[in-house]
Amino acid sequence: MASVSASIQTTRRRKINLRRHVTGYLFVLPALLVYCAFVVYPTLYTFILSFFRWTGMIPEWGPFVGLGNFAATIADPVFWTSIRNNVQFVLVRTPVEVGCALLLAVLINNQMKGWRLWRTLLFVPVVISLVAVGLVFERILEASTGVLNVFFNAVGLKFLAQQWLGDPDVALWSVTAVSIWKNIGFSMVILLAGLQSLSKEVVEAAKVDGAKEVQVTLYVIIPMLRPVIAIATVLSVISGLKVFDLIFIMTQGGPLYSTEVPMTLLYRYAFTFNVMGQAAAVVVLQAIVIMVVSWLQLRFVRGEVG
Repeated sequence: MASVSASIQTTRRRKINLRRHVTGYLFVLPALLVYCAFVVYPTLYTFILSFFRWTGMIPEWGPFVGLGNFAATIADPVFWTSIRNNVQFVLVRTPVEVGCALLLAVLINNQMKGWRLWRTLLFVPVVISLVAVGLVFERILEASTGVLNVFFNAVGLKFLAQQWLGDPDVALWSVTAVSIWKNIGFSMVILLAGLQSLSKEVVEAAKVDGAKEVQVTLYVIIPMLRPVIAIATVLSVISGLKVFDLIFIMTQGGPLYSTEVPMTLLYRYAFTFNVMGQAAAVVVLQAIVIMVVSWLQLRFVRGEVG
């Protein structure tokens, strides 16, 4: 009888657990369906498309070409130009963005004069639409009637006026500067949260030992903040590798491909040249690069945390 009773109780527990699991799965199901529809399916579709030739003009895909789209993309000199521009964009933007964000976060954390206002003003660009930012700065940096060149001409600094978006040697730097302005508030908030989570006792002990503010920042705060700095850097790098909106709105990848990046090249392949398979190949190649870079950086972050 005891064994039968135990068996019945076990069966009841299983039914209860199953009911709980089913209820949980039903709650998750809508979000899972949305995720599959808008993330999993497009990802698989793009990956498979990269092995076919298709113009996008007709519903049926063209012939299977294997790695032909990847070979054509790699053989295109503009692709390598876009990679070079993207690398330059990230290597300039990320150190400046994270470095300035760290400085601002330290100043705000020390409650400098008007720190609440500065915190708000610095974060405002983050919530502004990228489209709006691109359109506004396109007008500001316009060569003949843009606010910046008009200002330089008005105050007698005509030698500083540039073809900010029309000169191949200057355009990428201009877009990078706008991107830094747009994203610096996001990195600042992450670093500020990290600063406010640090042990105040350690900082106070360093001050009691006679360390000045600069010494405390350099030798106490920054070493303790390294994991957070690493996370801010990872996010900045990934965002830089995926940049599209700002460049497309301000320069469309020009002049002379000087601001072309893989995402704008993808758009050109898909909607100008109608080679959808090659556009999909660019997506796959870019995804591989982002995954590798993210993996390396996350290993670094785990090492810092450990």
